[in-house]
Amino acid sequence: MAPMWRRLSDVFTNSLSRLVQGGGRRTVAPHCPPALQDQTAGPQVLGGISAVTLLARRWSGVYSRIIKRNRVPFVDFETGFPKGPTPPQSVVGAFTLAKQQKLERLLAATPQKTFRGRVIPALSTWRVKHSGHNDQGRVTTRHRGGGTVQRLRFVDFKRGRKDIPATVLRIEYSPDRTSHVALIQYEDGVLSYILAPLTLRPGDTVVASETANIVPGNALPFRSIPAGSIVHNIELRPGAGGQFIRAAGTFAVVITKDSEFATIKLRSTEIRKFPLDCWATIGQLSNLERFMRFKGKAGVNRWLGRRPSVRGNAMNPSDHPHGGGTSAKHTKRPPVSPWGILRTGYKTRSPTKPLGLIVRRNLPGKMQKKYGIA
Repeated sequence: MAPMWRRLSDVFTNSLSRLVQGGGRRTVAPHCPPALQDQTAGPQVLGGISAVTLLARRWSGVYSRIIKRNRVPFVDFETGFPKGPTPPQSVVGAFTLAKQQKLERLLAATPQKTFRGRVIPALSTWRVKHSGHNDQGRVTTRHRGGGTVQRLRFVDFKRGRKDIPATVLRIEYSPDRTSHVALIQYEDGVLSYILAPLTLRPGDTVVASETANIVPGNALPFRSIPAGSIVHNIELRPGAGGQFIRAAGTFAVVITKDSEFATIKLRSTEIRKFPLDCWATIGQLSNLERFMRFKGKAGVNRWLGRRPSVRGNAMNPSDHPHGGGTSAKHTKRPPVSPWGILRTGYKTRSPTKPLGLIVRRNLPGKMQKKYGIA
């Protein structure tokens, strides 16, 4: 008599074969590519392994049939769209933090409200949750798991459609980032998501152009941005898309410019040079109240996908470096993980590595608190 595992394997193989074969009728497996549809026709019987490959498979590295490994394919939107003459630049003064604060007071009667509705399916995809596990199934980040179903918004960090004005339709909440996003529509009807500045409102017009006005939401290269302006979504390399200053409420300040580089003071107090051909967006990012949110109950953390954690003070010395003792009022040493790694951070950059375009490293946390920077 055959062993149990062999009999179960035969039953599974026969079931898949009948499913694909379809009793002599021409059937196609679910989500089968056109190139494989001819292989599923007629009385052909497929093996168990071949039949499994025809079934729909989705894993954490694949978000859709086109967008794999979360890499958005390049789409040339400029083809066939006749561009009109760009209007002359009328606002050329630096958009400073003082100007933005005045603008905030003028817009106090119309606060930035997020859209209470569904996201556009074509501009989003469902988020694959890892629950803190890596590709081998091992837990690499503790206290992660569960949570509500989320959809990732495809945000245009490159602002690839140059010299084409767009109208802001609404401000939306984005579960995968701290700042809000704005749904914009270009003149030819193309929809896109961008990061929403603090003073952006539905109905405003934004544009990405070298001759755009210095107003919030417009994207320009550093060559066209005057010194003293506050910017966000900064490119590290020309054409690579914004990588710096993308969190809620953050902004960077253009200190000075020379013939090749623009010197920028980042939110972390680091001063760094960027090539003049790198693009950035004017203004400070939205959702300043994000860090003042009162959750109210422990279940909110479960909605966000954060599982409970146990304090090291409450453990035994054999389980955590902070454990043990007759009092739980102190941590007995600087805060560390169960494996002795510093939790407050530590320097990882080699002291012999050249700074390159970094003019000044970020100040320590104690210095930022002392001078009121943090």
